[in-house]
Amino acid sequence: MELITLEHAVKILLEKVLPIKKYEERTILNSLGFILNETIYSPLNNPPFNRSPLDGFCFNSNLSIGASKTSPKTLEVFTEIFAGDYFNKEVPSNMAVRIMTGAPIPKGCDCVIKQEDVLFDEKNKTFTLFKEMKKFENFCFLGEDLSVGDLVVEKGEVITYNHIGVLASLGIKNIQVLKKPKIGILSLGSELAMPGYALEEGKIYNSNLFTIASKLTYLGVETILYPPLRDDVDEVSNFIENHLDEIDLLITTGGVSVGKKDIMHDVLKKMHAERLFWKVDIQPGTPVLASLKNEKLILSLSGNPFASLVNFELLGRPILDKLSSGAIRKTTTISAEVVGEFSKKSVKRRFIRGYYSEGKVYINNDKHSSGTISSLLGKNSIIEILPGTPFLKDGDKVKVILID
Repeated sequence: MELITLEHAVKILLEKVLPIKKYEERTILNSLGFILNETIYSPLNNPPFNRSPLDGFCFNSNLSIGASKTSPKTLEVFTEIFAGDYFNKEVPSNMAVRIMTGAPIPKGCDCVIKQEDVLFDEKNKTFTLFKEMKKFENFCFLGEDLSVGDLVVEKGEVITYNHIGVLASLGIKNIQVLKKPKIGILSLGSELAMPGYALEEGKIYNSNLFTIASKLTYLGVETILYPPLRDDVDEVSNFIENHLDEIDLLITTGGVSVGKKDIMHDVLKKMHAERLFWKVDIQPGTPVLASLKNEKLILSLSGNPFASLVNFELLGRPILDKLSSGAIRKTTTISAEVVGEFSKKSVKRRFIRGYYSEGKVYINNDKHSSGTISSLLGKNSIIEILPGTPFLKDGDKVKVILID
């Protein structure tokens, strides 16, 4: 299938993807961004006792009746209670207790007054009260936040830091979650060298591997980084067949165009993989190749840095979304006003780099070649230019895909 629309390519890919239905138990701290596979109800009352929300004094509110600035009342302090203390006695009806934030409110007390609102005589263990207190004023009830049996998190929710804090407050350490997809990343090209090694003549450093891998990590996906392989059909096909079972999706970069060393076409033939499509009607990233082997998708992206990123955002992200049952953050498409200009005519549907902020998207340099990577610095979006557009200028309205 040659040169299909972007929408058709996405449709083909999603028809071949099945959501992962494998589960695992993880600690709550290691569950951020995962989908919960159980419904959780509160196993306890939170707080587990009547609790003071502030530093001050607690007592029976009846003792404050009639207290005012002109007619203050003085109460004797029976004892003091700190957070973490356990006090199982009842406070005498005519006395008060000095209490700290988070401490249990003892029996016999039904209100708490701020320490700043009284005149405390520490030597004599008394304080002077200048106002009446209402029953249960400044009083946190047992189970006020959550009661035993209350619904906390429903099955299918994506775990956020808010969920984790609530689960921790209930003493829950481990939860069952849906496994996230495991993605293999493989770069092809005899010219590729790994960072950290001296660059030989005719070689370039492998940036695609690190761009895609770091983006996947940013999205919370488990990745396996394979070493770059030479442009050798046997070597590449054998490697893929030996490692395909350990991953849910393979993303390759390079080797998908029409050059003599663009070997992915022959690799797929040797593997007896099903070719789903080759070439999508976009620029850059036209020669993207998708295939299927043993029910595993292989998405082969362009070797050009920006083209591979465009391929990943437009085709890879929808695959990840379905594989993970929606746990992977989706891209956002919005309308924006152009600041700057792009003077080239767009025969095809074109995507260029931009910086989006407050309804405007800025085009501020002339490095738009698919082979440049430094132009990604300071950019957070991809601007879509419709086919047949002669140029972009200040004030034009465009669709923008946010990729941060």
